[in-house]
Amino acid sequence: MAENALNASALGKVLERAASVAEGGRRSIISRYIADFAQMVYRCYSENPDAEYKLVIEDIVYALRCSFLQQQQRRSVSRTDEDEEEDEEATFVDESSYLDSSFPHIHLVHESIRRRLALFSEIVQLWPESVDRLAAVEMKMPLDLKCLLLMLEAWLIPTKPELENVNTRQKWIDKNRLAAPVVLRLLESVADVTPEHVYHRDKCRFFWNRIGAVQLFIEHVCPSDVADIARSIQWCWSLWTLLGDRTDFKAVQSFDKVEAFFHMCNKKASELFFGKQDNCPVCDKTVQFPVKLPCDHAICRHCLVELQETNNCSCPKEQCYKKFPRDFKGKSVTAQKDGEEKFALYKQQCNAFFMEVVSRFCFSDNILPEEAVVRKLMAYVTRRPRRGESQVPGRGAQAEAMLRTKKMFEESLDPTPVVRSFLLQLLLQVDIESVRKYLGEYFEDTLGFLSSDPTQTVELCILCVQCFEDHHRRQSALCDSETRCIDFATRLLRASLDLLRRDQPAVNIGTVEAVASVRFGLVETALWMHRLYIAGDVDRTLTTEVRRLIEAARAICDQDQFKWPRVYLMRQVARRHGMDALKRLSEFQSWIVPVYARVNKNDAVPDCFVICGDEYKKLRELFAEVSIGKNLGPLEEALKSLNCAPEVGESVALLAMYREITSANVHEDAQRRPSAEAVNMLKEFCNTCPTFKNKAFARAVAGNSLGGNLCVKPRRVAIDRDVSEVVTHFKILLMNSPNNGLQGLWVELATAPQNMQNSFLPTMPQDDLDDIRTAIGQGIVAGETPAFYQCKNGHPYVIGNCGRPVAAGTCLQCGAPVGGTAYRLQADNQALAANVDNTRWGHILGQPLKRAPVPERQMSAAATAVVRVLLHMSMYLGSLENPQAISQMLYPPVNFAEVSQFLWNHIIVDVDTIHNAVGHSRDDVLVFLHILIDHMIHNAKQVAGLDLRLLTKQSRAQWENTYVDAYIAQGLNGLDAKIQGANNLMVNDNRLGNNPLLRTIFESDAPSTFAGKIHEEPSLWRFRSHITLEHLAHALDENLAQKRGGEQEQMKAGQKKFPILRLFLKEEHQLRAIRMLPNILHLHRLLLQRLNRCIDSSEATTMTVNDFLSSITDENQRQELLSLVNDFSYAWDCVRPSLPNHPFGGCTIPPEYAQEPLTTESRLAMLLPSLRGWGLCSVGLVYYLQELQNNFLENYSIEFKQILQARVDIYDASHAHLVSYHPVHDLQPIILANCNYSLEVGKGTTIEYNFGSMERQLVERFIRGRPRLGIGSQMAFIKYREDFTNASMFDQLRNRIPQEPLPSPADLERDLKHKPTEVTDLLASIDIAVGFLVSIGGDPEMKLTRFMSDTLKMKQTQTVLFSCRLKHVESLWLMLSYLRARMQASYGHEAFEKVDEKYREPIPEDMQKKLHLAFQHVQMNMFLILLYECIIFKISVKQNTNDEDYADNSEYSLKDVLVLYMSDSKSNCSIPALEDDRFPADVKVKHCIATWLYALSPNRR
Repeated sequence: MAENALNASALGKVLERAASVAEGGRRSIISRYIADFAQMVYRCYSENPDAEYKLVIEDIVYALRCSFLQQQQRRSVSRTDEDEEEDEEATFVDESSYLDSSFPHIHLVHESIRRRLALFSEIVQLWPESVDRLAAVEMKMPLDLKCLLLMLEAWLIPTKPELENVNTRQKWIDKNRLAAPVVLRLLESVADVTPEHVYHRDKCRFFWNRIGAVQLFIEHVCPSDVADIARSIQWCWSLWTLLGDRTDFKAVQSFDKVEAFFHMCNKKASELFFGKQDNCPVCDKTVQFPVKLPCDHAICRHCLVELQETNNCSCPKEQCYKKFPRDFKGKSVTAQKDGEEKFALYKQQCNAFFMEVVSRFCFSDNILPEEAVVRKLMAYVTRRPRRGESQVPGRGAQAEAMLRTKKMFEESLDPTPVVRSFLLQLLLQVDIESVRKYLGEYFEDTLGFLSSDPTQTVELCILCVQCFEDHHRRQSALCDSETRCIDFATRLLRASLDLLRRDQPAVNIGTVEAVASVRFGLVETALWMHRLYIAGDVDRTLTTEVRRLIEAARAICDQDQFKWPRVYLMRQVARRHGMDALKRLSEFQSWIVPVYARVNKNDAVPDCFVICGDEYKKLRELFAEVSIGKNLGPLEEALKSLNCAPEVGESVALLAMYREITSANVHEDAQRRPSAEAVNMLKEFCNTCPTFKNKAFARAVAGNSLGGNLCVKPRRVAIDRDVSEVVTHFKILLMNSPNNGLQGLWVELATAPQNMQNSFLPTMPQDDLDDIRTAIGQGIVAGETPAFYQCKNGHPYVIGNCGRPVAAGTCLQCGAPVGGTAYRLQADNQALAANVDNTRWGHILGQPLKRAPVPERQMSAAATAVVRVLLHMSMYLGSLENPQAISQMLYPPVNFAEVSQFLWNHIIVDVDTIHNAVGHSRDDVLVFLHILIDHMIHNAKQVAGLDLRLLTKQSRAQWENTYVDAYIAQGLNGLDAKIQGANNLMVNDNRLGNNPLLRTIFESDAPSTFAGKIHEEPSLWRFRSHITLEHLAHALDENLAQKRGGEQEQMKAGQKKFPILRLFLKEEHQLRAIRMLPNILHLHRLLLQRLNRCIDSSEATTMTVNDFLSSITDENQRQELLSLVNDFSYAWDCVRPSLPNHPFGGCTIPPEYAQEPLTTESRLAMLLPSLRGWGLCSVGLVYYLQELQNNFLENYSIEFKQILQARVDIYDASHAHLVSYHPVHDLQPIILANCNYSLEVGKGTTIEYNFGSMERQLVERFIRGRPRLGIGSQMAFIKYREDFTNASMFDQLRNRIPQEPLPSPADLERDLKHKPTEVTDLLASIDIAVGFLVSIGGDPEMKLTRFMSDTLKMKQTQTVLFSCRLKHVESLWLMLSYLRARMQASYGHEAFEKVDEKYREPIPEDMQKKLHLAFQHVQMNMFLILLYECIIFKISVKQNTNDEDYADNSEYSLKDVLVLYMSDSKSNCSIPALEDDRFPADVKVKHCIATWLYALSPNRR
């Protein structure tokens, strides 16, 4: 088709004529065309452009030759035997026959190799010498493969001197980092054209694996900043030579080499850390990593482990044989800890190296490694060969290898749960059956010694349970609907119940996996029960599935022989959603809590105030005695003997009184509430007791008259009860805080809010542009006057020096032109107004809606959320004192009567925000706030020089930094341990100590020893905190808080720790969507191919995605599109809250559009890229993802002082160009590889991260070498059917082909008048023809049927087209469109789908009479055609309301518009009756559609 279209065009005729007269004929012209074409499409970067162009031309020729040969092969395959006999010479192919190709074929071939030419250009820029070196290579292969092979062998291969010198070695690593993005893109792009290509591509991959492994070893084990670097240098070259040319970590040979290399390093490391040793009495070899026995004899560390595993715990030294404990860890061979510390560091470095090699190379591309590799990795997981393996005949070598594996773990790898779970999870992702088989064999072998030594087996079971549980979680995440997720969990629970009921060995893989399935199923049950009964956000359609899940969970928990599943379910509910949620759920599902643990809903409420210490508990008991009528004497004596500061003593006394007296008002039974006599007695006591300085407040506490939600009442919601305790505790803090202290801001807001008007409140968002101006202004030198401007899309930029544009550039955000030349600004740019700051004072958060943790200014996300809850608590207290003053601080305004509840709801939202920021339950967050307030009571601080009124943004920022440093950072530091300690205090409180429910929930019961079945082991049913990105972000904040004091000067200088890791974690929730960009663009291409010019916008808005997918008959195509739609939906959900605030191309996405999730029931128009309507969603998403990567990379380049690569068009970008990663498959291995955790009863989960290594790996794998993205070519938009057939389109057609009226339109109308299907089909065909004619033109006299059949390859059988020529296309389209409109109107359908509503105003009755008289003098069919044509081509054409000459035409006289249109040469109609006074002038353009329908109506008379 393309070739026919080109030949029919003027250019094609010129080329063919040149080919016929050129010397050398057509082949000569083709050769010259290729050379010219190469210079047109390719830009040279080397100093030898002739050689570079020659390489490009040769690659195009090579691609043409390959394409020609493939065509010949396809033809030869399709030939019959008779054809071969008739033409035996057909098998001969002239190698130069490719020169017989057509001109369009050259363009098609170039399009197929355009990406590899772009990669070649990148290599030339990276390594300019490559051009000359490639010119000398004679190999016939694609240019990208040739480049890759040469670059690896000639440029990146290291030499021994290069690796043995610290400086040159670092340069080699830097060179690899620079080349890595290009190499990875090249490996992606090389196609499997021939076996030779496959061989060379695999050779390149092996070579790159080898380079990568050595680089990882240097970075992890031998970094340049490690001590004794000179001794570790020789290891690098040894690893390079040992790996060899075929480095494939999916094959066991490479793993064996790594093992051998580790053993070699261990000998050197042992001498390095502990000095030279004598022979070991166990293995009779030089002692490696020595440890001393109690008798002071030294043996190898791995030998000690072997002795303990064989229960041979006595010294092997002759004439000694002294016994030692089986759990003996060994003593250091030196008095100094230096050697042990270096040894521990060495093992951590080996861990990191080994895990990154496995994740990056062994499991790359989700391709399974060899079985031998899987078994080796499983040996690392179990830490021993299968028992009895060494006794099997003929397996000595394998047993020896397995023993080396165990030895490697003791000496080189640290056998922490992290390493082993990391390996097991990787194996589960790709080969779960092999894991089951291997573990089954292992557990069978352990049965013989389980009773004597269960520790290691139980430890392995815990590890396997956790990994299988995580595997189920990943499988559930792949489900495409909530219904399938619930069904998946239900099936696991049912299958596990059947498995656990069977009589099986004590330990077996089936039971272990069943425990994991039950744990996963119960976690899902806890989640859905909370959503169904507490949150109430379960869709009605899911209720049945949720109840089936609950029934499956109950079936397991009700089994008498299974104690722990019910306990685990209770732990999940309480630890994730709070104790109150567990109590409320037990009201709906009583089986959850066993009878022995059930309590009254108002009993056993944990006392959070016990964190205040023993003095509090003592006073609490005395207040309890007063409440039941005992005298005040003991209480008075106890208050006098308090051993603490007066303000602390008063706080403790008030809290004790609140807990025992005020909180008792929660009971509905009056007998359980304090008597009126006791309350009055306490009020009198408060008046006279010197401990209470604030008498009025103490009386209010005793009388339960604190006001608002602080008054305790029966039937309160648990969250209100818990929050009121925190607010009361906070009020007690403020009561004893001075106005000029750090708490002075809160004191003013709570007691005198009228003094805080016009204050910039903490944590409120602000406009930072003014701060940027100030920062730039501080750095200018004399004579400079920088100025701020904005591009056409509103993105700001600055011009330095004189501030006037002298050069053009592109916007870093969107790629739009910025700057200018000769001091003239770009026409669509404009200057930013000076001193414009849109920051508002007061409270500007609006309604208390759920919000994600977001950092503000220098505060972390968690610190921001904590400061914000303190702000809202103080404002709430202020609303009880002066609600009018508080209401004046709120923007948008809030109803005066609702101010207090508005702020109360904000406090609850803040608690949930902190919960999301730190990864703890709501109960834990409330406990933390009590801990923080208690800490502030004991540590009152005053800081001079602070503006507590916060009248400027600068004073607000200064106060925030000071307050966070003084209190919040310390409070968040070690948060896990603090909360666990507080929970232990509450559980062990003598008021609740006998409560078995609390003790069970917080795992305070001592662990049992293993006996019987493995699923009865309590340690398998402990609550587990998952390692998540939220936990990592909080841990990083804690780490920075610990070091903040010592880094104050560095922070002032702008040098912050882990800047890219912090930025990555801050934006990760959106960055994860960038990997979907190529898939979104591919979805655009597929949709445009199917729907461009074939669908109306109204149809796209009403049709759902599911309707569209159902219309596709090919199953493979439907599944591909569904997968791409899911990718679009994933990216859309990640970023849609931010889309309305980011303009693109002068457009913005309306907020109501961004609130819509995208599902298969969403309107199809959301997926179709367009600059109007719902299509803005698709376009805005692409622009936002592009801008997201560019902003992130810009920040990275500033922090690391890196020069970013040239901009790459989004349509040319692959995953190797993007900040592209999978949160589970890519990020999780990096996090696990850089953390260490342990899980102990009573101590919670302890997790430590290596942030420096994690940041480096993130940079190397996902950031370094990534280019900025641009939209260089015009983005492809959907062309709806009505867009394609408008006035402007036919204006373009007339410029290409002069148009004339149809010779006999009446005959055409008569033939098609009653054939609606034929009219619709013809109109769709003409739409396609017009699109091509606008692009390529044509001979006006050519028959339309010939053009459609020969050029467009569209067979046409309709006889009505035989007389039409290309010069009749416009008239034909208008006639068909008019006929379709008439038919739609006659059927009662909409005839003018896209015409604005303002043109649809009905005609008044008096005006109808005037029209009736006028129509008696008008030829009606001609009038209908004229009016229809005028509406389509004139009236309905949208105008730009911002144009100076814009005018609303709806009030114009319809008669005047029609007369004007008739006078236009484009119109073929003439109705003289319109030019006299018979046609009513008061019929307006706004009545045009009603007039047309009235004229069409047969009943108008």
